[in-house]
Amino acid sequence: MRAPGSIRTRLLLWLIVPLSLIAVAAASETFLTARKTADELYDKTLLAVMLTVSENVLASDGDLLSENVLEVLTENLGDQFFYHVSGPDNVFVTGYSGYPRRPPDKALEGGVPLFYDGRYQGDPVRVVAIRQLVSERNLNGWITVTAWQRTSQREELSLRLFGHSLLRLGLLVVSAGLIVWFAVRIGLKPLLDLREAVEKRSSSDLSPIRRAVPVEAQSLVEAMNALFNKVRASIDLRERFIADAAHQLRNPIAGLKAQAETAAGAKTEADMRRRVEGIVRSSNRVSRLVNQLLTSARIHSAQAGITGHEDIDLVETTREVTKRFVPKAVKTDQALEFQAEAAPLRVTAHRTLVEEAIANLIDNAIVHNPPATTVTVGVTAGEAGAVVYVEDDGVGIADEDREKILEPFVSGATTTAGSGLGLTIARDVADQHRAVFRLAAPGPGKGTRCEIAFQQG
Repeated sequence: MRAPGSIRTRLLLWLIVPLSLIAVAAASETFLTARKTADELYDKTLLAVMLTVSENVLASDGDLLSENVLEVLTENLGDQFFYHVSGPDNVFVTGYSGYPRRPPDKALEGGVPLFYDGRYQGDPVRVVAIRQLVSERNLNGWITVTAWQRTSQREELSLRLFGHSLLRLGLLVVSAGLIVWFAVRIGLKPLLDLREAVEKRSSSDLSPIRRAVPVEAQSLVEAMNALFNKVRASIDLRERFIADAAHQLRNPIAGLKAQAETAAGAKTEADMRRRVEGIVRSSNRVSRLVNQLLTSARIHSAQAGITGHEDIDLVETTREVTKRFVPKAVKTDQALEFQAEAAPLRVTAHRTLVEEAIANLIDNAIVHNPPATTVTVGVTAGEAGAVVYVEDDGVGIADEDREKILEPFVSGATTTAGSGLGLTIARDVADQHRAVFRLAAPGPGKGTRCEIAFQQG
């Protein structure tokens, strides 16, 4: 993924690039305006000079202009000046014999000056011509006066005007860039201070950020504080869980060690067998506790949302889990029954976690109830989806223990030792799936019923 880069650079580019494009467009318009202005100024001067030439020629009956007059006219025009006068029937009168011919598509009307571009002696020139009706001694009729000059000076004037305008535009763009650079630098200082404050924090400091920041950054700080709260809560939960797990494992492991030491000192084979059987039972309890701890840890590590959801048949899944507990129920002299709808009830869920939740509910019912207890596992269609339940007719749970028994490592008042994690795991799996976990009694003195109501899909 491409890095977004510096905010300062991005803002500078977003200003300078459009401003440069605008400057280029403005410069182009300025160049055209400068050229038009120069053309208008020089055309007016050329027209005035041409009229002066006409008056002098008429006054001198067609003689050439004097050198002094030509020098003055050339000095006023800035470029070398040429003229041509032709009389009636296009007869050459005075001036330069060769002159730039007007384009065929331009008509010369009497008394109206006509401007056009041409070439003279290989150089580009600007030409103005006019037809006048005169009545003099030597000139009687329509005469045509043509004057022209090279365009180097007017082009220089256009470029000079354009250069001045371009210089102003360039200074404007550079000044705007510098202003934005320093303005953004000053504007970003609160964010730089915030970064420095966060960098100075230790890895264990998850307290909320109290530093004042601009309005635009407040939502970012609020999101960071919310993240700090989540991380702190997750760390607290993990540390509490580790401490509780260590406490819960310490006693069983110590008991295993004591039983093993006692078995090592058994004097008879019968005594040895009895003590080894005790070690096996203790090992089973430790194994069950470790498995439940691992399941609980896996659930809590996915608090941000679990993946791996799939479409599963809750009836078939529950049936398969129930089959695994038949030997254990038979061994403890308990009845394990399964009841379900005939048709499949499908839900979108994480198969492994759902199996763990159901297994813990069944195991919890078997472990915490005496022999001759009937444990019924079933799946039924609920109001908004499918409901899996585990119901027993055993000792039940006292009303005052209903809330606290869902806490980790809290067991009911039974004679059988347990880890106190079975119901907690089932509830956490339900929460992860946005399902509803319910703990109730089927009736007065009739044991316990645990339900997980899934949204059907």
